[in-house]
Amino acid sequence: MGISLKQAFCFVPQDSKWVSKVFIGGLLLFFPTFVYIFPGIRRMIFDPMNYYMVALFIMLTLTLLLAISGYFFKAVHNRIVHQNGKLPSWKYFSYYIYIGVKSYIGGFIFSIPFLVMFLLLMAFAPLTASMQLVPFLIAVCILHVIYTAMYIMLALKFSMDFRISSFLNIKKAYDLIKDNLLNYVILVLYCLLVALCNFILSMLLIHGQIFALLLPFVTFYVYLVYTDLFAQFALNCDERCADESKCFV
Repeated sequence: MGISLKQAFCFVPQDSKWVSKVFIGGLLLFFPTFVYIFPGIRRMIFDPMNYYMVALFIMLTLTLLLAISGYFFKAVHNRIVHQNGKLPSWKYFSYYIYIGVKSYIGGFIFSIPFLVMFLLLMAFAPLTASMQLVPFLIAVCILHVIYTAMYIMLALKFSMDFRISSFLNIKKAYDLIKDNLLNYVILVLYCLLVALCNFILSMLLIHGQIFALLLPFVTFYVYLVYTDLFAQFALNCDERCADESKCFV
């Protein structure tokens, strides 16, 4: 069995309560995305600069993003470990924040070398648009692809045990994919393709006036598409393990 992009997009509506779950996720993303554009809130924070409100805004935004991250990994965990095709319930909000904190810490530690390389590229890149900038742009794109390929591998491992160390143990993460490298390449390409489509759609929504308010809900739906892509790959690997009487987990 391969990985189906169509199945990933159709996965969410298979849950009988998907509308309410996506709506809640979209509302959580709505706050950090749009709440500051309302005149009253913007004046309360920035006119004049209210550092207390700025700190509160940042803390609330970070908390909500942590919950979204935790929900994502819990959704992947349920599909892979518990064979549960339903989306998680939002009633375990604090637990999702806990998982999100772990995912952010592990992901940040893993990202440090890539951030250093990116900053070095930016430091030596020409400041004006010219042909000399092309090699740097190509290098950034290659760096992004390598980062994505490695992050997905480590995120798969993290989604199974929720351990920060899973983002640091490249050897164990590689054991998850080494017997199914072709499908893993497909998974990475699909994730990059979905990210590109989401970016294009986001630009269209942003310039669509009132339709821009749909952006958080569309973004959250895309997050859930990723969960099914992850699960399809892992479950495909499990089938291969069963056929070959071996397991890599």
